[in-house]
Amino acid sequence: MGLLSRKQNRTSSRTKRVAASAGTALASSLLRGIPIVRWIGPSTTIAGVLAVIGFLATGRIDFSKLDSLTADVADAASGAAIQPVSLKNLGMKTPETVRIATFNIKVFGESKSQDSNVMGVLAQVINQFDLIAIQEVRGGDSRAIDRLVQLVNVSGGSYASILSEPIGRTSQKESYAFVWDQSRIMFVPNSAYIVQDAADRMHREPMVASFEVRSTSGSGRLPFSFNIISAHTDPDEVSASKGINELDVLDDVFVRVRDYEYQTNGQEDTLLVGDLNVDVGGLSELTQIPNVVSVAGNVKTNTLRTKTYDHIVLDRTVTTEFTGRCGVLDFQADLGLTQEQANAVSDHQPVWAEFSAFESVRQPAMAVDPRSGSPVQR
Repeated sequence: MGLLSRKQNRTSSRTKRVAASAGTALASSLLRGIPIVRWIGPSTTIAGVLAVIGFLATGRIDFSKLDSLTADVADAASGAAIQPVSLKNLGMKTPETVRIATFNIKVFGESKSQDSNVMGVLAQVINQFDLIAIQEVRGGDSRAIDRLVQLVNVSGGSYASILSEPIGRTSQKESYAFVWDQSRIMFVPNSAYIVQDAADRMHREPMVASFEVRSTSGSGRLPFSFNIISAHTDPDEVSASKGINELDVLDDVFVRVRDYEYQTNGQEDTLLVGDLNVDVGGLSELTQIPNVVSVAGNVKTNTLRTKTYDHIVLDRTVTTEFTGRCGVLDFQADLGLTQEQANAVSDHQPVWAEFSAFESVRQPAMAVDPRSGSPVQR
């Protein structure tokens, strides 16, 4: 049986409330024995509070603490000097489009966040995007992400963030983070969760959250809204030759998260992003899903420009808001860094894609009747 269910408060901003409830029918949609949705509320980088204590007493998990994203950052104890930086625009943001990126900031924790040179580069990178999914946050707390967001904001930004709990099988656990420009993007309250992998087929279970573009148009057009799955695979567990392939779990994650969000919230658009440690040819069952593609293809994503690791994956027939513009932000070339300086920031470069700020007008999605194999309108 499924463990949790969602109750909806249907407003124009798709505000959601998550509730724990034994006995939902969620398990009926699971594939290969993997209960996909584990509703463990991630801590926010501002509030830093996990809302799981109430579950022990009441059987319900209160995620309302996730909405406290505007509190002051408590950085005084760290002694870190926060100084404004000059944020170099590599392309102006427009009201008609939004840019979404994924970035593995290698071992991003206490030490790296105290390096002013590294943080200055990261602040400039963050400022180029409306939403960025970050992998490999270390340290078990939000201090590194808090410092980065504060640095961007001291320099004129209006960014917020949310951080997952530390995840992983070993003592070297990692957190996922989402950082977004609050003037252009809204986090859907209570929408963040960690995918469950009860069969332990993934070293680090992905994180999911929902966002919506802030509408500034008086035309009545609906703002683009979407779910985003952030993943970081284990490089030792993506090889079919070893009989272990986390990519063959990620296809289930993509399908089940998309189906669940559609059934509960009417949300069709789902992005899967992150450091998958394979090129397009290694995406395995993920790209066997009809119309699902990695938008940047086999462009090299490491700072040495020799390997493709990072991807933004979507269904082209559903997420027609994708404008076709995408690529890798070569921060080394853009900022005139040496190879050593670039490697100090990360061994990865951000992969980005551009989307319309408004929902596309499209035909209703089609599904296949499992009894007849015929397409049906849903």
